[in-house]
Amino acid sequence: MKRTHKPSADNNQGYALLITIVFIGIALLLLGSVMDWTNSSTRQTEKNNLFSMGTGAAEAVDENVIAYVTRDFYNQSPKNATNYTGATYLPSMTGWPVTFSFSNSPTLIFPSMYGSNLPTQVYAALGWQFQGSYGIVTTGIVSSTAIALNQPYSVPATVQEQFQLAQIPLAQKAIFYNMNMEICPGANMTVNGPTYVNGQIYADPGSGDTLTFAGPVNTTMPSVIYTRSPNDQQSTTANPSVVYTVTNSPATNSPPLILPVGTNSYSASTNTTSVETILQLPPAGTDPNSSLGQEYLYNEADIIISNSSSGTISAFYQNSNNVSQLTAIPYDMTNVVAGVTNKYYSFATNVSFYDYRESDTVKAVQLNVGAFNTWLTGKGATYNNENNSGSTSKGHNINSVYVYNSVPLSSTQLPAVRMANGGTLPSQGLTVATPDPIYVLGNYNANGVSLNNGTNVVNAVPAGLMGDAITILSTSWSDSYTSSTSLSSRNAGNTTVNAATLEGIVQSTTVNGNKQYSGGVENFMRLLENWSGDTLTYNGSIIVLFNSVYATNFWNLPGTYYNPPTRAWGFDVNFETQGGLPPIFPSAKAMIRQQWSVY
Repeated sequence: MKRTHKPSADNNQGYALLITIVFIGIALLLLGSVMDWTNSSTRQTEKNNLFSMGTGAAEAVDENVIAYVTRDFYNQSPKNATNYTGATYLPSMTGWPVTFSFSNSPTLIFPSMYGSNLPTQVYAALGWQFQGSYGIVTTGIVSSTAIALNQPYSVPATVQEQFQLAQIPLAQKAIFYNMNMEICPGANMTVNGPTYVNGQIYADPGSGDTLTFAGPVNTTMPSVIYTRSPNDQQSTTANPSVVYTVTNSPATNSPPLILPVGTNSYSASTNTTSVETILQLPPAGTDPNSSLGQEYLYNEADIIISNSSSGTISAFYQNSNNVSQLTAIPYDMTNVVAGVTNKYYSFATNVSFYDYRESDTVKAVQLNVGAFNTWLTGKGATYNNENNSGSTSKGHNINSVYVYNSVPLSSTQLPAVRMANGGTLPSQGLTVATPDPIYVLGNYNANGVSLNNGTNVVNAVPAGLMGDAITILSTSWSDSYTSSTSLSSRNAGNTTVNAATLEGIVQSTTVNGNKQYSGGVENFMRLLENWSGDTLTYNGSIIVLFNSVYATNFWNLPGTYYNPPTRAWGFDVNFETQGGLPPIFPSAKAMIRQQWSVY
């Protein structure tokens, strides 16, 4: 008889217990792993949180330093890198949920090929914020390390930021407006260089005409408006034709380009009203060699010319390396009339003529550029030679003149400066600055040749004209014109002007319900003649910084005081190079962010 073995209940229970123990062990191992992973994850999360908080704290220090550096840069008081260290630049941490220690923070360097902490300037292309621009650039790198205190873990976080401090020559812009810009030419027009506007752009070329921007365009406003401004009395064109040929133009919401004037002046609103002071005499007691003093063009010019209210003209040579700084220039001409000896300058005289826009007799100090050239190579050679005489060297020949006209402004007379006989400028270039309106008589900086194609600048030298307003008097102008001389009797002649021009304008406005157009970019250079059939050739840079102070009559006066020319206008491409820039022409300033890293 076959017998079958049957496991006992005790054996089955033993197997079940064993299996249960095995599974419990596995579960405990899994639980331990999960708990260990959870603890590790929690620790890592906490460390990540501390690193993130440290990043914010370190960045706060960097930003503090950059703010101080930028302030000092705009306010003409730059310091060496070592001046931006210490507790002054650390955050107060008041109210912070976590406090931090800052290891070797902040650290600022101005790197150069020599590893110096001194600011080193180079002329270089700027970042995307200022497309098409070059500037005199100082690169700065600031870094800070922050560690949270009283925390379970010590987690350092280092933030490094790189930035540029850029001086951007205004003359490298075909057009720069420090206020709203209107461009409504009523004819085909091409802007062949960069345009930068600290304000709104109103663009309306007119029916059937095309406005072409062949260079990059930047505006600080959200958009370009393709109508005339609300204060323009002329009607707006339906669907005006405006063409951009550069990628990413127009670039809107761009940072403003600000001129440093005085202290705390790097905002667009205050800059528009204060920047005109660079043309004025510096305040009494201002150190001419200080950063603040050098804002005033008077202190930068090589030659100072002024007249008394009675008309007596004086001239001085200026060299900041001289103990006396100003050296009186002797008269170089003598005239004997009826036994009376009169001494005067060959290159500076007083002239009068009539301005039909201002309805004033102009009392101008006239600079005869041809005679000035002759003086420079003759009796003026003494001062040119001084430029190359060791410790007193200015590093350049005479290339700039500041003119101050003391004739008082009244309802019937307008103090001004006039440039005459300027077809050929000194070979080293020439910039003329004055707080008064400037008039240009005949061809200017064309090497004696009338260039009427709007782009030929092979004969031009670096040149600048800076004043309250700029009016072109053609090659056919006569000082014999009076207030009663009709427009038909004031026929212009073809004229060429090659210079960077900086001035004020009379902005569009509404007075007693009457709209008054500024004249726009196309009438930036003021005219007083019948230019019908004649060409005004202009190669340069159009810079508008402020509201005119002296020549303040509106563009659209009742009646016609000029007829427009054929405008052959172009940007002087020589201004794109540092060596081609006009002497003592101002630069705007900008802080440009570059790289940001954390580790």
